[in-house]
Amino acid sequence: MKKFLIITTLVLFSCSYAFAQMEITIDNECVYLDELTASHVPHNKVECGISAGSKVTISKDVIQKHIDEAGINGTVRSDVIVSRQWEKLSYDKVAKLIKDEYEKAHPETEISIEQIRIPDNLYDIDNSNLKISVDTSKLGSAYAEVSRENSKYQIYYYVKGFKTAYVTKERVKTGESLAGKITQEKVDVTNIKNQLVTDIESVAAAKNMPAGKILTTDLVSEKPALKKGEAVKIIVSNGTLYIETQGVVEENALPGKKVLVRNTASQKVITASYVGNGVVKADF
Repeated sequence: MKKFLIITTLVLFSCSYAFAQMEITIDNECVYLDELTASHVPHNKVECGISAGSKVTISKDVIQKHIDEAGINGTVRSDVIVSRQWEKLSYDKVAKLIKDEYEKAHPETEISIEQIRIPDNLYDIDNSNLKISVDTSKLGSAYAEVSRENSKYQIYYYVKGFKTAYVTKERVKTGESLAGKITQEKVDVTNIKNQLVTDIESVAAAKNMPAGKILTTDLVSEKPALKKGEAVKIIVSNGTLYIETQGVVEENALPGKKVLVRNTASQKVITASYVGNGVVKADF
């Protein structure tokens, strides 16, 4: 009896390996022989074209055929069910979803989405109710909230914006006209806090600026109608009395704004309103 048991054991160890696996999961469109057999047989393709989210059954006869062709001495006991995972939500698809939202909010800005971080468990499931919520109020570092059915995910990213803007070509001093000293270029406006200057004809430099400075509203002021020291006609009227005299402005004069004016006859400085055409009006 003991001899019989020893012989039986030897037979079991010398027989061919019996391959058996009921179900596997893959993450691309092809399944390979070593995956189907859970062994170290060659990494040969058995079947391709398996769509994401689907299941296919590879018959034991098909697997056995590949085993035999590979020269492996083994027996396949059963069919194998192959499940392909859904693909992860792609970088390009996420970038487009986010970019579309920013382009709606900033139609005149060229948008670029970078440094996207997508959760590992966020898959691109067909016909799913995928919603994305994005705060488009500012550029720079941000995150979007993605919801699908009862699950929510956060996607972090960096958004850049580009616009055509006025840029200084040379150094500009405070109060100087910008005519001939600026050019238009496409610039990165991601971190610019103030509005870009759009009407260049009506403004002057409000402070000193180096070459290459992007013109924003905090860097300019309304161009003066008269500069300090220019001559004006002073009109004083109260409905009964009307007086005209000459003077000079003691500061730059803006249309409709108060300005200090020196009467050239009396040398007295008064406050008047600049009404245009070299005329200021003062009240009694």
